Amino acid sequence: MAESLNLARFCRFLADQHQAIESVYAEIEQVQRQFNQVYHDRLQEWQAAMSKAVPLLADGDSRLPPPLAQSLLEAVQQERKRMEEEIASLTKQVQEKRAEGDRALSEAQAEIAALRQLNPELNAQEEDLKARCAAIQQQVRDLDSQIKRTSFLSFIQRHRLRQQRSARQAALSAELGQLRRVRQLWADERKKQETDQVRLHGLWETAAIEAAQLQARLDYLQTNLDLLSRQNGASNLLAGLQAVPEAPEPLHTALSAMVELNQVKAAYEGGLRTVAEALGLLKGLAEGMERFRKSADKVLEEQQEYHLREIQIRLSDDAYRFRNLWPEFRNQVRDEKSLGADPAEFSRRVNTLIKEHLDEQSIAAIFENMGQALNEATKAWG
Repeated sequence: MAESLNLARFCRFLADQHQAIESVYAEIEQVQRQFNQVYHDRLQEWQAAMSKAVPLLADGDSRLPPPLAQSLLEAVQQERKRMEEEIASLTKQVQEKRAEGDRALSEAQAEIAALRQLNPELNAQEEDLKARCAAIQQQVRDLDSQIKRTSFLSFIQRHRLRQQRSARQAALSAELGQLRRVRQLWADERKKQETDQVRLHGLWETAAIEAAQLQARLDYLQTNLDLLSRQNGASNLLAGLQAVPEAPEPLHTALSAMVELNQVKAAYEGGLRTVAEALGLLKGLAEGMERFRKSADKVLEEQQEYHLREIQIRLSDDAYRFRNLWPEFRNQVRDEKSLGADPAEFSRRVNTLIKEHLDEQSIAAIFENMGQALNEATKAWG
């Protein structure tokens, strides 16, 4: 039956829900650690059993019962097809990487050639400008000598010579500026070329390494295609066995072990998936509850600061069922030792609780109902 809480008790209710969710989260984390430990041990057993069974199955064609021989043939053909597709993909990737490296190398060589072509052109410009500057400097010196010899000449003659000297000085400044620009252009081009060479060499080196790695994988597959198809096909068949087929010894014993370990492996992988899904759900739920609690706490602070009258938040029956869920949930997952040995039971318990009480629609309804209840109550403050 629905009950009413004052604002302080409502905030406490929300805090209790957040704490209860985190308690269940912590219990499931304990189960997760147990699962990981056991799964690691059983996976090693599975891998060891696989290592023993693969050669027995792959090399036992003549002694295999027809159904098992046919299953093996299909698995081998399927694996060979997959590997042939990988070979085709690798061949294309090797070609692309080599072309990528060739493009980088060609670009680097083209830049070096362009710089070499630019060098004599700029060198010729520099030598021409240096000669012109030297000639102008000599003209300035000649004008200086003439000015000194015109001490007793007219003012007009000296003025004309000084004007000529100023014009030559201006011409010299212009030529020197052009000379500096030519030299700076060469320095800039050389610096750019050095930077580009480093970049392009890096691209070429990376492409070469990647091409070599892809080529190594390609060579390995092409050289061992028959053997790998057979071994991988046998491995895939063994990994998917759910029932022990008829087979001679010692293969039958090996197949029996694989079936048992496949079931154990699948159970723990299912349990770990359930753990991950449950932890994700609980984390989101805890974060949502904490945000809601903080919002309610702010409303309580306003009530206390402004001495607003007491209000009552009427919670729905679903909210109380939600509160009562957590002790049961925690009780269902708290025995990590026994659940660690029975992942299927853990998955059954948790999935049942989530399906019946924590589906997306139910969670959204809980928060929506609590939000509406709080909004309705605060309307009393007008």
